[in-house]
Amino acid sequence: MHTSKAIRSVIEGRSIWTIKQGDCLNEMRCVPSHIADLVLCDPPYGVKYRGWEGNKKPIANDDHPFIWWLYDARRILKVGGSLICFCNWRLAERWKLAIEMAGFVVRSQVIWDKGKHGMGDTAATFGPRYEVAWFATNGRFSFPAGRPVDVLQVPMVPPAKRLHSTEKPLAVLEYLIDHLTRPGDLVVDPTCGSGSAGEAAVKLRRRFIGFELDAVNAGNATRRLAAVATSSQPRIKPCFARPAHGYFPRRAVA
Repeated sequence: MHTSKAIRSVIEGRSIWTIKQGDCLNEMRCVPSHIADLVLCDPPYGVKYRGWEGNKKPIANDDHPFIWWLYDARRILKVGGSLICFCNWRLAERWKLAIEMAGFVVRSQVIWDKGKHGMGDTAATFGPRYEVAWFATNGRFSFPAGRPVDVLQVPMVPPAKRLHSTEKPLAVLEYLIDHLTRPGDLVVDPTCGSGSAGEAAVKLRRRFIGFELDAVNAGNATRRLAAVATSSQPRIKPCFARPAHGYFPRRAVA
Protein backbone atom coordinates (compact mmCIF):
# COMPACT_ATOMS: atom_id res chain seq x y z
CA MET A 1 0.00 0.00 0.00
CA HIS A 2 1.15 3.53 -0.81
CA THR A 3 1.99 6.10 1.87
CA SER A 4 -0.28 9.12 1.46
CA LYS A 5 1.20 12.53 0.67
CA ALA A 6 -0.12 13.94 3.95
CA ILE A 7 1.54 11.22 6.03
CA ARG A 8 4.74 11.46 4.03
CA SER A 9 4.79 15.22 4.57
CA VAL A 10 4.65 14.78 8.37
CA ILE A 11 7.28 12.06 8.33
CA GLU A 12 9.62 14.29 6.33
CA GLY A 13 8.97 17.31 8.57
CA ARG A 14 7.23 19.47 5.97
CA SER A 15 3.97 19.35 7.97
CA ILE A 16 3.28 19.19 11.68
CA TRP A 17 0.25 16.90 11.80
CA THR A 18 -2.32 14.92 9.85
CA ILE A 19 -5.45 12.92 10.68
CA LYS A 20 -6.30 9.92 8.49
CA GLN A 21 -9.87 8.64 8.65
CA GLY A 22 -9.99 4.87 8.32
CA ASP A 23 -9.28 1.54 10.00
CA CYS A 24 -5.84 1.69 11.62
CA LEU A 25 -5.35 -2.03 10.89
CA ASN A 26 -5.26 -1.09 7.22
CA GLU A 27 -3.94 2.46 7.35
CA MET A 28 -0.92 1.74 9.54
CA ARG A 29 0.39 -0.68 6.93
CA CYS A 30 1.08 2.40 4.79
CA VAL A 31 3.41 3.91 7.39
CA PRO A 32 7.11 3.16 6.77
CA SER A 33 9.04 1.18 9.37
CA HIS A 34 11.15 2.73 12.14
CA ILE A 35 9.98 6.35 11.80
CA ALA A 36 8.00 7.04 15.02
CA ASP A 37 9.42 8.05 18.38
CA LEU A 38 6.26 7.37 20.39
CA VAL A 39 3.05 5.44 19.77
CA LEU A 40 0.45 6.71 22.23
CA CYS A 41 -2.89 4.93 22.11
CA ASP A 42 -6.14 4.88 24.08
CA PRO A 43 -7.71 1.90 22.26
CA PRO A 44 -11.03 0.11 22.81
CA TYR A 45 -10.28 -1.78 26.01
CA GLY A 46 -12.66 -4.69 25.41
CA VAL A 47 -15.31 -3.76 27.98
CA LYS A 48 -18.32 -3.12 25.68
CA TYR A 49 -18.44 0.50 26.83
CA ARG A 50 -21.38 2.61 25.74
CA GLY A 51 -20.69 6.33 25.58
CA TRP A 52 -22.76 9.18 26.92
CA GLU A 53 -23.46 10.73 23.51
CA GLY A 54 -27.12 10.84 22.49
CA ASN A 55 -28.31 7.23 22.19
CA LYS A 56 -25.42 5.70 24.17
CA LYS A 57 -23.45 4.92 21.03
CA PRO A 58 -21.10 1.97 21.66
CA ILE A 59 -17.37 2.25 21.15
CA ALA A 60 -16.41 0.46 17.91
CA ASN A 61 -14.31 -2.73 18.26
CA ASP A 62 -14.87 -2.82 22.03
CA ASP A 63 -16.35 -6.32 22.36
CA HIS A 64 -12.86 -7.73 22.94
CA PRO A 65 -9.46 -6.12 23.64
CA PHE A 66 -8.51 -4.36 20.40
CA ILE A 67 -4.87 -5.47 20.28
CA TRP A 68 -4.11 -6.10 16.61
CA TRP A 69 -2.56 -2.70 15.88
CA LEU A 70 0.29 -3.49 18.28
CA TYR A 71 2.30 -5.38 15.65
CA ASP A 72 2.39 -2.44 13.26
CA ALA A 73 2.99 -0.12 16.20
CA ARG A 74 6.25 -1.91 16.95
CA ARG A 75 7.18 -2.02 13.28
CA ILE A 76 6.83 1.74 12.80
CA LEU A 77 8.69 2.62 16.02
CA LYS A 78 12.36 3.42 15.94
CA VAL A 79 14.63 1.17 17.96
CA GLY A 80 14.59 2.91 21.32
CA GLY A 81 11.09 4.30 20.70
CA SER A 82 8.31 3.85 23.23
CA LEU A 83 4.66 2.88 23.60
CA ILE A 84 1.96 4.16 25.94
CA CYS A 85 -1.18 2.01 25.86
CA PHE A 86 -4.12 2.84 28.12
CA CYS A 87 -6.31 -0.02 29.30
CA ASN A 88 -8.82 -1.10 31.90
CA TRP A 89 -7.55 -2.50 35.22
CA ARG A 90 -9.66 -5.65 34.82
CA LEU A 91 -7.99 -6.50 31.50
CA ALA A 92 -4.55 -5.05 32.23
CA GLU A 93 -2.76 -8.41 32.27
CA ARG A 94 -4.26 -9.39 28.92
CA TRP A 95 -3.01 -6.13 27.45
CA LYS A 96 0.43 -6.65 28.98
CA LEU A 97 0.66 -10.11 27.42
CA ALA A 98 -0.43 -8.78 24.02
CA ILE A 99 2.13 -5.97 24.19
CA GLU A 100 4.88 -8.42 25.04
CA MET A 101 3.82 -10.84 22.29
CA ALA A 102 4.09 -7.99 19.79
CA GLY A 103 7.77 -7.73 20.73
CA PHE A 104 7.78 -4.82 23.18
CA VAL A 105 9.61 -4.69 26.49
CA VAL A 106 7.08 -3.70 29.17
CA ARG A 107 8.81 -1.42 31.68
CA SER A 108 6.22 0.36 33.83
CA GLN A 109 2.55 0.83 34.57
CA VAL A 110 1.26 4.39 34.75
CA ILE A 111 -1.75 5.25 36.91
CA TRP A 112 -4.10 8.11 36.05
CA ASP A 113 -5.85 9.14 39.29
CA LYS A 114 -9.02 10.96 38.27
CA GLY A 115 -9.55 12.51 41.68
CA LYS A 116 -13.08 11.15 42.14
CA HIS A 117 -14.64 7.79 41.59
CA GLY A 118 -17.19 6.61 39.04
CA MET A 119 -20.19 4.35 39.58
CA GLY A 120 -19.96 0.61 38.82
CA ASP A 121 -21.31 -1.86 41.39
CA THR A 122 -21.74 0.48 44.35
CA ALA A 123 -22.70 -2.36 46.71
CA ALA A 124 -19.81 -4.74 46.08
CA THR A 125 -16.82 -2.93 44.55
CA PHE A 126 -14.55 -0.11 45.65
CA GLY A 127 -15.27 3.19 43.96
CA PRO A 128 -13.17 3.23 40.75
CA ARG A 129 -11.17 6.46 40.42
CA TYR A 130 -8.22 5.47 38.24
CA GLU A 131 -7.20 4.08 34.86
CA VAL A 132 -3.95 2.42 33.90
CA ALA A 133 -1.54 2.58 30.98
CA TRP A 134 1.36 0.32 30.08
CA PHE A 135 4.69 1.88 29.20
CA ALA A 136 6.78 -0.31 26.89
CA THR A 137 9.72 0.18 24.56
CA ASN A 138 11.11 -1.15 21.32
CA GLY A 139 14.43 -2.31 22.71
CA ARG A 140 16.64 -0.22 24.98
CA PHE A 141 15.37 3.18 26.09
CA SER A 142 16.47 6.23 28.08
CA PHE A 143 14.19 9.07 29.19
CA PRO A 144 15.12 12.20 27.21
CA ALA A 145 13.99 14.72 29.83
CA GLY A 146 14.36 13.23 33.28
CA ARG A 147 12.57 10.40 35.04
CA PRO A 148 8.76 10.79 35.26
CA VAL A 149 6.54 9.45 38.03
CA ASP A 150 3.97 6.72 37.56
CA VAL A 151 0.96 8.32 39.29
CA LEU A 152 -0.65 11.32 37.59
CA GLN A 153 -3.37 13.06 39.57
CA VAL A 154 -5.48 15.00 37.07
CA PRO A 155 -9.26 15.63 37.04
CA MET A 156 -11.36 14.14 34.27
CA VAL A 157 -12.50 16.31 31.38
CA PRO A 158 -15.99 17.56 32.37
CA PRO A 159 -18.69 15.83 30.27
CA ALA A 160 -19.91 19.17 28.89
CA LYS A 161 -16.44 19.87 27.45
CA ARG A 162 -15.75 16.45 25.95
CA LEU A 163 -15.70 15.81 22.22
CA HIS A 164 -15.44 12.06 22.90
CA SER A 165 -16.94 9.96 25.69
CA THR A 166 -13.59 8.50 26.81
CA GLU A 167 -11.49 11.63 26.24
CA LYS A 168 -8.30 11.83 28.29
CA PRO A 169 -7.23 15.15 29.89
CA LEU A 170 -4.62 17.13 27.99
CA ALA A 171 -2.51 17.39 31.14
CA VAL A 172 -2.01 13.61 31.28
CA LEU A 173 -1.12 13.37 27.59
CA GLU A 174 1.19 16.39 27.71
CA TYR A 175 3.07 14.96 30.67
CA LEU A 176 3.64 11.63 28.93
CA ILE A 177 4.63 13.13 25.58
CA ASP A 178 6.94 15.68 27.20
CA HIS A 179 8.81 13.00 29.17
CA LEU A 180 9.05 10.41 26.39
CA THR A 181 9.95 12.57 23.37
CA ARG A 182 11.84 15.68 22.31
CA PRO A 183 10.59 18.65 20.25
CA GLY A 184 10.37 17.64 16.61
CA ASP A 185 9.84 13.94 17.39
CA LEU A 186 6.99 12.00 15.76
CA VAL A 187 4.01 10.79 17.81
CA VAL A 188 1.53 8.32 16.28
CA ASP A 189 -1.94 7.54 17.67
CA PRO A 190 -3.67 4.54 16.01
CA THR A 191 -7.10 5.32 17.54
CA CYS A 192 -7.01 9.07 18.01
CA GLY A 193 -10.70 9.72 18.77
CA SER A 194 -11.30 13.47 18.92
CA GLY A 195 -7.58 14.29 18.73
CA SER A 196 -6.56 14.89 22.36
CA ALA A 197 -3.14 13.30 21.94
CA GLY A 198 -2.65 15.27 18.73
CA GLU A 199 -3.46 18.53 20.46
CA ALA A 200 -0.99 17.72 23.24
CA ALA A 201 1.71 16.77 20.72
CA VAL A 202 1.30 19.86 18.55
CA LYS A 203 1.30 22.20 21.55
CA LEU A 204 4.57 20.62 22.64
CA ARG A 205 5.99 21.06 19.11
CA ARG A 206 5.99 17.38 18.20
CA ARG A 207 4.86 16.04 14.84
CA PHE A 208 1.69 13.94 14.92
CA ILE A 209 -0.08 11.31 12.81
CA GLY A 210 -3.49 10.12 13.95
CA PHE A 211 -5.81 7.42 12.64
CA GLU A 212 -9.52 7.27 13.46
CA LEU A 213 -12.20 4.86 12.26
CA ASP A 214 -15.23 7.05 13.01
CA ALA A 215 -15.77 9.85 10.47
CA VAL A 216 -17.36 12.22 13.02
CA ASN A 217 -14.46 11.80 15.45
CA ALA A 218 -11.95 12.23 12.62
CA GLY A 219 -13.64 15.47 11.60
CA ASN A 220 -13.58 16.75 15.17
CA ALA A 221 -9.90 15.83 15.49
CA THR A 222 -9.06 17.59 12.23
CA ARG A 223 -10.77 20.80 13.30
CA ARG A 224 -9.23 20.61 16.74
CA LEU A 225 -5.67 20.30 15.46
CA ALA A 226 -6.20 22.95 12.80
CA ALA A 227 -7.18 25.37 15.56
CA VAL A 228 -4.26 24.36 17.80
CA ALA A 229 -1.70 24.68 15.01
CA THR A 230 -2.54 28.37 14.63
CA SER A 231 -2.38 29.11 18.36
CA SER A 232 0.78 30.22 20.15
CA GLN A 233 -0.58 30.35 23.70
CA PRO A 234 1.98 29.14 26.26
CA ARG A 235 1.22 25.97 28.13
CA ILE A 236 1.68 25.46 31.87
CA LYS A 237 2.27 21.98 33.22
CA PRO A 238 -0.12 20.82 35.95
CA CYS A 239 0.90 19.51 39.35
CA PHE A 240 1.15 15.73 39.64
CA ALA A 241 1.03 13.68 42.79
CA ARG A 242 4.14 11.75 43.74
CA PRO A 243 2.90 9.09 46.21
CA ALA A 244 3.80 10.12 49.76
CA HIS A 245 5.96 13.00 48.52
CA GLY A 246 3.59 15.87 47.86
CA TYR A 247 3.40 17.57 44.48
CA PHE A 248 5.63 18.66 41.66
CA PRO A 249 5.98 22.42 41.21
CA ARG A 250 4.53 23.97 38.10
CA ARG A 251 6.91 24.75 35.28
CA ALA A 252 6.29 26.26 31.88
CA VAL A 253 6.93 24.44 28.63
CA ALA A 254 9.93 25.97 26.91
